Amino acid sequence: MNARHAVAWFLVLLLSVSASAQVRDEMLLKRAERGKVGIDPQEIVSFKSDVDVAQALASLSEMAVKFTRKPIAFDPKYFEGKKIGVDIVEMPWRTALETILRANGLWYQEQEAYFALVSLQGVVQPVTTTPTVTQPTVTQPGIQQPFTGFAPVDSAAMVAKEREVTISAIFLEINTSALRESGISFSIFRSSSTDWNLGVQFQGEGRVSSDIFGITANTSTGQLDVDIESALKIFESNSLGEILARPQVTVRSGQKGRVQVGEDFSVKQRTISGDITETFVSTGTILEVTPKIFQHDGMDFIDITLSVERSSLVDIATSRINKTKAESKLLLLNGEESYVGGLFLNEEQVVREGIPVLKDLPWWVLGLRYIFGYDRSLVSKKELIVLLRAELVPTLQDRVTQKAKDVIDDRLKQGRKEMQQKSRLEKN
Repeated sequence: MNARHAVAWFLVLLLSVSASAQVRDEMLLKRAERGKVGIDPQEIVSFKSDVDVAQALASLSEMAVKFTRKPIAFDPKYFEGKKIGVDIVEMPWRTALETILRANGLWYQEQEAYFALVSLQGVVQPVTTTPTVTQPTVTQPGIQQPFTGFAPVDSAAMVAKEREVTISAIFLEINTSALRESGISFSIFRSSSTDWNLGVQFQGEGRVSSDIFGITANTSTGQLDVDIESALKIFESNSLGEILARPQVTVRSGQKGRVQVGEDFSVKQRTISGDITETFVSTGTILEVTPKIFQHDGMDFIDITLSVERSSLVDIATSRINKTKAESKLLLLNGEESYVGGLFLNEEQVVREGIPVLKDLPWWVLGLRYIFGYDRSLVSKKELIVLLRAELVPTLQDRVTQKAKDVIDDRLKQGRKEMQQKSRLEKN
């Protein structure tokens, strides 16, 4: 009886020691990661020990795509009913992945386009299907072999399934001072609940005439509703605005696209050791987008991380930059339009006014320029509006199919044309 109690106490003591050692190892790992410089708080994850391995790997795969642009390739059916068996408390996603895989006797290898799982023991797991390779497989100790519990992943097939998004933008700079002097205001609206295009509404105190703007449109008292293209013509023809750029970029889902219309200038700095470093700063009209395509209930929509900037170098000696920048996240449907506005900028300009000719005389001509003229400082207030449109690009398979249809149509048209020519010759 005493021997049984001793064995029971020994087992309890052994389990408590192993549990405390596991907790201690996790705490040390957690402290080490927190002590690292540059850990993004968005990379921190937490899982309970009773979470399914497939569910945890799916969440970590989303983190991997977000921070490395590479998914984790795995078969959820293989991990059916399996738990991670370890508590993950505020760990970086990569450390959490390593901890979960280590607890399940696995590891990973980072490939060019994805993360592949491998066996931690260096022994190939048995498979139920008959191998197609005639040569025997030799397993060397200490070398990680591919984990055959998963179906082989073709990186080319994964890339071929990815969608692309075309982002079209218009950078429109409006002179709000001139617009106010003309007695006209405008607003941007969506045409209807079923129409995803934007429109512009002009309002004035009196009747807004379409003849003044040189376009054909339906008008009402003090109001004019037009589409975007007509509004752009109105702004440019009346010197009320200017189109700075019309960038268009096609980006793969989850990738970053950047368009810059401008120039880079360098800033030289001297380090503590006396070396001179040169840093380039981008200026001009800059558009950065990161679209991500999602599908829900048969509906495709695009999550866009957007950054727009309009900047210019004021003084190269002091490296002072005038910058107007906006960052946002948008949800758009295929073909839907949106805009970013309210980016104001004040431009100061000194002009010479007074009696013509006399105001421009040199200072040494009896000082007449100061009598008949003066310098006037004009401040013009401008607003930057960025119009956006997102469109899904057909998949590679759809493009190949469409190309085949075009070839068939061309051949049919050519055949009809030859038959018509032949019938004409027979009649003659």
